[in-house]
Amino acid sequence: MTLPYQCLAACTRPVSDGHEWLLFGATGSELVAQSSSGIVSTWTPESAILAESDREDAQEGPPAKRAKLTPVAEPKPNLSHLKVTKDGTYLVAVTAEDKCIRVFQIGDQCRLEQLSQRCMAKRPSSITLTADDSIILCADKFGDVYSLPLLSSPEDEQAVIPEPKEDQKKFEPSASVLTVHSGRNRKALEEQLKQAQKGPKQVKDTPKFKHQLIIGHVSMLTDVVCATIGSRSYILTADRDEHIRVSRGLPQAHIIDGFCQGHEEFVSRLCFTKSGRLVSGGGDPYLYLWDWLSYHLEEKLPLQELIFGHYKGHPYHTGAAEFKVAVSGIWAVPDSAQEILVACEGIPALVSFKLGSSSRTGKVLPLNGNVLDLAFIASDAGGAIAAISIDHVHHPGSTQEVRQEPGASRLQCLSNYNSGEWEDDKTLTGSLERFSRPMPNEERESGIASEADRGKADNKAKALRDLLYGVENLRKRPGAED
Repeated sequence: MTLPYQCLAACTRPVSDGHEWLLFGATGSELVAQSSSGIVSTWTPESAILAESDREDAQEGPPAKRAKLTPVAEPKPNLSHLKVTKDGTYLVAVTAEDKCIRVFQIGDQCRLEQLSQRCMAKRPSSITLTADDSIILCADKFGDVYSLPLLSSPEDEQAVIPEPKEDQKKFEPSASVLTVHSGRNRKALEEQLKQAQKGPKQVKDTPKFKHQLIIGHVSMLTDVVCATIGSRSYILTADRDEHIRVSRGLPQAHIIDGFCQGHEEFVSRLCFTKSGRLVSGGGDPYLYLWDWLSYHLEEKLPLQELIFGHYKGHPYHTGAAEFKVAVSGIWAVPDSAQEILVACEGIPALVSFKLGSSSRTGKVLPLNGNVLDLAFIASDAGGAIAAISIDHVHHPGSTQEVRQEPGASRLQCLSNYNSGEWEDDKTLTGSLERFSRPMPNEERESGIASEADRGKADNKAKALRDLLYGVENLRKRPGAED
């Protein structure tokens, strides 16, 4: 089955005859890259293993004899986040299942070379880069934010190797069956004896690379962004418990300046407009517009009402009482100081808001399928071009029902440089045809012929839904503890 692109990223970098743009897409565990010149390259976990093997073969000395072993098939980790440095030199990616942060160097011909692979103790839920692109900020699902250098070195790894610990002595209870008489004490002694048989408690290994815990929450983090005002930097974090925290930037991230409070449901996305205003969204019916330096809520933009009015009567939409939105993406339009685009989980459309006097009059932009991610591509004609990842597997408006029509595209492109209004960009869509079509090594279904095959297909379908759709799961169910 050809998987959709679950996340996208784009950048512009200088070349000998001007500039070129590059678009990166993660489809399952595979990374695909294309430049404006039409060059396409791919990276897979297998290519990283082969590259490491080549480096070992290049070492001095005669090659060692290797036993031929049958490789054990292991599940491939899926990519969940992509970030590109401003100069287009490095790409940062997160693989979810193994909790790894991978840094790639973007070479000529769009070639991706993995420089480092650092596995965190907890699964990352969001990443960002500091203003100078030297530090990775990683927020995880246990409420912590860590800082890591973008480029690791052997010296950094040696600096954090813990000292070997002395062997712990075996625990022996001071009491015995001869000195204990009451029933309660006998039970306590039995538990102590059981614990003594298990041996000393095993301490989990800490990551063997340079990293620093800089921010801690008591709730699951959903997003992290950075901002710089004058000479001072800030780190803003959003969590499942309706909070937006404003902390100082490095090295003073332990200082909490304040909170932007007003959400009644989880906060899933944060975005700064080009004018420096903060927009947040999540499980509420509204987008929230903040003067975040003073923690003041300026405006609530109606999102749920707008989408429901446009798709009223859609076969996969429920009634007004049951209909809810879950914001999966907010993006600031590059050429506009105030315009943003918003995506909601399971909705085959983007919503455009031009903040200001007419903020409340958002516009729905229908698309060919549910929006998964978006990346802006530079345009020589002025204006903006949005490359949008489309869920071509599920029916538009549904996260459960599978499409029946074959051949749906994984990408759709919109531009606004002709009339100022967003419209389909057929030229860029054609240029990205190689990026959108399945790669030769992608898995394809060959039909389902047995109960076992149907079971495998059901498991794959569930795994795909879990990969593509998880924002709505942040919503607390009725009766759950606050």
